[in-house]
Amino acid sequence: MSSHRELRTSRAVVVFGLVVLLACIGWAILVQDVRPDACQVQPPPPNAQYLHC
Repeated sequence: MSSHRELRTSRAVVVFGLVVLLACIGWAILVQDVRPDACQVQPPPPNAQYLHC
């Protein structure tokens, strides 16, 4: 019974890790796509200096 619980926990950890990894990749792609548009907004958004305009 104990080993089954450990297996389920490790599987949850792996799934959580994959979700975080996909979220980071998706966020990076989203930021890459949004960056030029954010720089063209007038007035520039408060975080424009962080977007390397």
